[in-house]
Amino acid sequence: MSTTQRERFEEDGYLVLKDFWKHGELIELETQLAELGQRIVGPQFNPRNFGQYELEPATQSLLYDRLKYLPALSRMSGSPAVHDLCRELGLAHPSLMGCCNMRLDKPADSRHLFAWHQDSLYLLGSENAVTLWIPFQDVNLASGTIQVIPGSHKRGLYPFKRISDKVIAPYVPFLQRDLSLDAEVTETPETIAAERGDIVIFKQMLLHRSTPNLGQQIRWTTQLRITDLADAEYRRQRFPTGDRTNIFYVDYLGHNAQQRREQESENAAA
Repeated sequence: MSTTQRERFEEDGYLVLKDFWKHGELIELETQLAELGQRIVGPQFNPRNFGQYELEPATQSLLYDRLKYLPALSRMSGSPAVHDLCRELGLAHPSLMGCCNMRLDKPADSRHLFAWHQDSLYLLGSENAVTLWIPFQDVNLASGTIQVIPGSHKRGLYPFKRISDKVIAPYVPFLQRDLSLDAEVTETPETIAAERGDIVIFKQMLLHRSTPNLGQQIRWTTQLRITDLADAEYRRQRFPTGDRTNIFYVDYLGHNAQQRREQESENAAA
């Protein structure tokens, strides 16, 4: 990776890396997806041709729930390519977050789209944690993609609000149906365009949202989430992840902000 790419990642909070998979990882994952789909949906299932089959809600749910268990997804998550990339982007000790998964977005189905959000709000992890977003096909505004607000990761965690009545307790996870952004996004977004074989990697503090699939085929994507076990503040808080606790019990202000608060208190007392 070039110095320019690393600097752009720190400035914008994301990168699109072309032709990333060199050892057949994406082909292996798509092959296992096809095998799983044919077992659950029927022999007519084809990941690249949605016109060949129907996907009823119950069957879709059954298929979706099994996607994250595909062996090829585990191998992709732990691949040397992913590990080396994260190291190059500043994660000293990359570690999986237990929330690597796959998505399927049907044409003209906006029920599961995510509005503007930061992954850190739900996934927690280290402050420099990243998400790898991997399309199985070319993505753009026609097929559906993601939009980002470059540089938004530098502002820390945005204000958020509860939108459910879930009880706040130390070991209760909070999902997108429980919390949402409590701030208006007025900046002009960047629309991510990528091709099959590319990856989009972004900081989990980066504001982003998904766009509707306006095409004729299912948009298949994989999401890998990587945290940094070498982050001292992350260790101080005992390595929190969103499947074990929630944002109400994690502080993303960090040591510097804490020191500033203490200094301000001392100044006020003086």
